[in-house]
Amino acid sequence: MHSVYYDLETTDKNTIGQIVNYCFILVNSDLDVVDELSGLVKISRLQIPDPGAILANRTDVLEHQAQAVDYEPDAMRRIADFLSCSIQKAGGALPLIGFNSSRFDLGYLRTSFIRNGINPYFQGKIVPRDLLHVAQKAYLHCSMFRELVRKEREGEAKLSLSLQTISRALGLLDGVQAHESREDVLLTIRVSKWLRDSCQLDVSTFEAYEGGRLHSTAKSGAVYLNEEPEYDLQSQGFAARRPVTLLDADHRSALWIDLDRYQGAADPSCIMWRSAAKNAFFISPQAVSNVEWSEVARAALRQFRSVTLKNFFEKSTCDIEQDIYRLDFDHLDRYSKAIAANDKSLLNECRLPDAKVLWLRHQLASPQATINDSAAAELLRKYAIHRYGGKLQLARTLRDEHGPEAFHSTLAEMVRRLIQAQEAAAITRNNEDLRLMSSLERFIRESDIAKVAGQDLLPMWFSGLGRK
Repeated sequence: MHSVYYDLETTDKNTIGQIVNYCFILVNSDLDVVDELSGLVKISRLQIPDPGAILANRTDVLEHQAQAVDYEPDAMRRIADFLSCSIQKAGGALPLIGFNSSRFDLGYLRTSFIRNGINPYFQGKIVPRDLLHVAQKAYLHCSMFRELVRKEREGEAKLSLSLQTISRALGLLDGVQAHESREDVLLTIRVSKWLRDSCQLDVSTFEAYEGGRLHSTAKSGAVYLNEEPEYDLQSQGFAARRPVTLLDADHRSALWIDLDRYQGAADPSCIMWRSAAKNAFFISPQAVSNVEWSEVARAALRQFRSVTLKNFFEKSTCDIEQDIYRLDFDHLDRYSKAIAANDKSLLNECRLPDAKVLWLRHQLASPQATINDSAAAELLRKYAIHRYGGKLQLARTLRDEHGPEAFHSTLAEMVRRLIQAQEAAAITRNNEDLRLMSSLERFIRESDIAKVAGQDLLPMWFSGLGRK
């Protein structure tokens, strides 16, 4: 069986950001490299990289811009062509494997495909897999793996199942993780091989969601034990188990009620949505025979009998690039055709404005666009004030529990974090961090965002920069 391992480094933890480097490696059933695609992506004029992301991926943005050749549209076409060819070589379904990719890389990849007019689903032949889920299962059921990881974390209060921790525990990495796409992919392949050979867990076929076989028991009141690694290393056990009952399910996802949490607060916060394509959800073979839990389950099902998969989520109101899946197949098809033909009129019949929003941003990000055109400069200024002025909503819905991360950071907040990182680097004499932050500062000051909106967003910092 062929598989593709991949990793992305980005300008931001949110999908409104952009991929800056990527690596995709096709391997055979022996995990030998068959083909690969790596590349750098020029940072578009819409993007101000987050200082935290730069410190994590160690990208000198000025060097990066000098070395990168492709802009995002070209890079995404290259990746799509590579995956299509890999599917052909696989002769069927192709596992797409990353580490912690279900929570980060996969959404980033699909969002980047869609905003560049590329269907990200490849006729259903891409099968996403996440090696972190395999590591979590191995920690629960493979004592050799668990002991090595716990030894690596000796003296620490919390368990870590990061790629760096695991790789060091298994003797596959000395020092720190590179956080460079190709190096991280090769490391992921080595960890994958170790888990396959030593724990008999093959990521290419591993089904992390174990609730599917129980979907027929929805609303029955049956109680199961959901298990996951215990992250408190001071705890006597290595597994945390919680009683759950199934509220509603279809073939793709389910609503589970955490009965422990329900007893503590009988409100909807105890309901967990889990997706077969995205989440790890392990069911303990240990049976639940406690009569009291059965009574709690029945009470919870009575209280939430009106809650279903169809009404569980509130209508999404966040930015389209934070919830790209609002673009249904019909809108995606129209948008893709408009991008391919460079013809906005093909979007005239779209019922929702999201496709037109994406179109405008695609045009603004184009390397052919120029702020010497007053109309284009004004459109970019409005976008910059919306995004970097704190008005762009990141949270899917706005509820009281959302903190400051409900909206995109303002440019002032980003610059404040940059200056704090510079000061910290100066105190610790970390010349590398200081170099990275100095490069980012120059990038921001010279950016088109600064030229058209710097005086609006942060006038004191951009004093002397006239609006074009």
